[in-house]
Amino acid sequence: MDRKLAVILLLLLISGTALTLAAYFFGIFHFDLKVAAALKGVDNPAVAAPMTAVSFLGDGWVPVILVTAVAVICAWKKRWIEGAFVVATLSSGIIAGVLKMLVSRPRPPSFTLNPSDVFQFFNQFAYPSGHVLFFVTFFGFCGYLSWKYLSGWLRLIILSICAVLILLIGPSRIYLGEHWASDVIGSYLIGTFWLIILILLYQLVVYRKIIKRGGASPV
Repeated sequence: MDRKLAVILLLLLISGTALTLAAYFFGIFHFDLKVAAALKGVDNPAVAAPMTAVSFLGDGWVPVILVTAVAVICAWKKRWIEGAFVVATLSSGIIAGVLKMLVSRPRPPSFTLNPSDVFQFFNQFAYPSGHVLFFVTFFGFCGYLSWKYLSGWLRLIILSICAVLILLIGPSRIYLGEHWASDVIGSYLIGTFWLIILILLYQLVVYRKIIKRGGASPV
């Protein structure tokens, strides 16, 4: 790991930890209220439709279905290590659940907990956003694999889809009244940190596999 990447990881860890502690000790911030009021004033079906659609991809068991689908594709291509790490992106849900329980920050007033939600105990809390954490980790890793192994239009299309979904999920959670702005910011920080860790672990496993086979070290 080079020095620049180590600095980036350290900054993500420090900023994510600081925001998490601030959310625990100080609760809701003033800018959370301002951002929520601003987005709530945008009453436009052209905005509501894509925001709802993007957010749906992180609801309930949908993340498990998405991860399973990509893992099956990896297995079909005999990319066993890649498939295992795609499944490992579900660890973002564990991180989100633990932090939600520890911070115990209340959701925005407009939030209504679904009685059929199997994760009610965790999802009653706001910080961090499980949706954002999952999107950054899962779609971020899928984007990384696309960049590494695909080419041409297919790589461009998948990278674009992953990037757009990651960028939209944060605002969608605030717009729908599910989270505060700081929930989303913290989730982007924590999710990016965890994504980089997973990518580094993946590269280490691949490197050791190549060395074990007596091949050249990867570039």
